[in-house]
Amino acid sequence: MEITLLHSDLQKALELIGRISAKHVTLPVLQCVRIEAKESQITLQATNLEINLEIPLTGEVIETGVVAVPTQIFLQSIQFISQEKITLRMEEQVLQIESKTSNTSIKLFSPEEFPVVQQLTDLGDTLQGAQFAFGIKSVAFAASQTSIKPELGSVFIQQKKEHSLTFVATDSFRLMEKTVSQKGLTLKESFMVPQKNALELARICDVVGEDPVFGMDDNQCALRFPGGVYVSTRLVSGSFPDYEQIIPKEFVTYVTLLKGDLQQSFKKTNIFLNKFRQVTLVISDSDLTVSSQNNEVGHTTDTIKATVEGEELSLNFNQQFIMDPLSHISGDSLKLSFAGIGRPMILHGVNDINQRYLVMPMNK
Repeated sequence: MEITLLHSDLQKALELIGRISAKHVTLPVLQCVRIEAKESQITLQATNLEINLEIPLTGEVIETGVVAVPTQIFLQSIQFISQEKITLRMEEQVLQIESKTSNTSIKLFSPEEFPVVQQLTDLGDTLQGAQFAFGIKSVAFAASQTSIKPELGSVFIQQKKEHSLTFVATDSFRLMEKTVSQKGLTLKESFMVPQKNALELARICDVVGEDPVFGMDDNQCALRFPGGVYVSTRLVSGSFPDYEQIIPKEFVTYVTLLKGDLQQSFKKTNIFLNKFRQVTLVISDSDLTVSSQNNEVGHTTDTIKATVEGEELSLNFNQQFIMDPLSHISGDSLKLSFAGIGRPMILHGVNDINQRYLVMPMNK
């Protein structure tokens, strides 16, 4: 194989691929990017058996062929090349990276060991890439970080109403739901994507910056962008929890306050959190008091101006669970809805009806 292509195109492609290629004990070739050159077409491909990515590049194909080169070494090597064009040439299982001022040799893996990835061909509706990525990033933090229950470690995607997609993630202690616009998209059925894979899909959508066509089958979903980039991920089998059952229908107390005030209070209470990161919220008829206590350090209390409707309450929460969604909520004002002692709290932006966050209180 021998090809010449633009340095900037190759570097962008390798940066996109870099987080997918990973070291694998039983299949070392997965740390590689597969480069195939045939006639006037150059294709880069990477997979970690969870998510697959293929990127076409334009360039001059002097000699056709296929190579598998370690991605990170390859990327680090070309980052220090300042020339506009690069020539890649294979000589006896070594990749020669040549420019006007430099030459680098990298040992290759056998491309025959690279897994064969079957692409979906039935890709139909166009997806609004930026909105799709936004939906994933808005909820992914709430997914479980353990693999005991794969459905809890996933992002659940469904179509509750036309021209929209609803994204949900939960670890059973808290839950985030976000609905975004998706005009013209018809989703045949809901599906679950592993959280890490979902975040990769979001990153690729953001970097590519195009609206892809979407498709799925029983095992995977895929996006193909107009420029030719193709990405697919495995899906999680099973059923996502029927979370609507745990969302309270009635509330006893409503608190409206400024998001910045709550964040500032949490900076103070964070100093005195105990090992369970417990914070106490005390709601009176005119304000919200936030406090934390650590028997080895001390205690702090901070009162926030708020508009309160309903009963006075005192509840304990994991402070991190309340802080995490704040960066994903637009607007300056928050509404906290309390269903009562021992029951969930619902948090959302005052002017955002398309997002809601549920968090369970802690026992004393």
